[in-house]
Formats: sequence, structure tokens, C-alpha cells
Amino acid sequence: MIPRPASRPVRAVAAFTLVEVLLVLSLFALFGALFIGGASNLLDNSREQSPEEALLSLFQTVRREAVQQGRVIEVTAVENGAAYVWGEAETLIMPEREGVSVRLIKPQLDQAILLGGQLEENLIDRVRFYPDGTCDPVRVQIQRGQARRVETIDPWTCAPQPPAGNSP
Repeated sequence: MIPRPASRPVRAVAAFTLVEVLLVLSLFALFGALFIGGASNLLDNSREQSPEEALLSLFQTVRREAVQQGRVIEVTAVENGAAYVWGEAETLIMPEREGVSVRLIKPQLDQAILLGGQLEENLIDRVRFYPDGTCDPVRVQIQRGQARRVETIDPWTCAPQPPAGNSP
């Protein structure tokens, strides 16, 4: 008799099936499409900042600078609110939107007149930001065509105050 060679034990090979590989690849493609689409929306929104968002963002930037530098910084409107200058001659050119204007107005309604059905108030040309994080009281008038909206700026936070009727 011829001796038989010893048989080797058969090892199980660990592998993924084709269905599992395709499933994982499709999930990667799905997540990639969602994240890329969301990121492009974020970039589009940052490029299309409205004039009022630009001004309110400027207020927070200058407020932060006043606190960090420990001095009063004044923001001055030039060219009837088309640009704002502050600090060491830094300038914000307001984004242009058809029929949209953003103006700084006095904190209280006084000496306003009605012209052609539109309320006209006295504009102010500067707002001061203080080292303690406060600013001068001011309101922001946003005019879109015939629609007029006024945001009151909280002098403690230099941010828009919520509407009066939304108290908890």
C-alpha cells in the first residue's frame, strides 16, 4: 500500500460578497452627493449676503474689535449708507440689491414725516461701539421696494432685538 499524503485542513476564506461591496459603494456615493450639495449651498449663501445681513455682521465685527482693543470704535456711514467706514480706515461696501436700501435711523421715532405714503425719518451717520461690548442705541431701516421694515438694535448686544410680541 502506498501511503497517502496527509490532507490539509481547508481554511475558510473571509471575503465580502459582490452585493455587500456594491451596497457600501452606493452608500458612499449617496453621502458624498448629500455633503457636496450641502457644502455648495453654504458657499452660495455666503456669497449672496443681503445688505441688512452685511450691516448686522459688521456691527458684531466692530463690537468684537472694540472689546479686544479696549477703545471706542466709530462706524460712519458714507454715500448715504452705500458704505461704512470704521477703525483704521477699514471700509465695508454694502452689497447691492435692486430696490433694497439699508439706513441707520435714530433710536426713537421723532420728527418723522409722511412723504407719498412712506414714513421718512431722520438718518444718522455714525454709531459708536464701546470697550464694554455696548453700542449707541440705533435702529436699522430696511427698504425693499415699497415695503419698509425697522429693526431696533439692542445697545447691550449690538444685535437686533426680537419683536415685542415674541416674549416667552
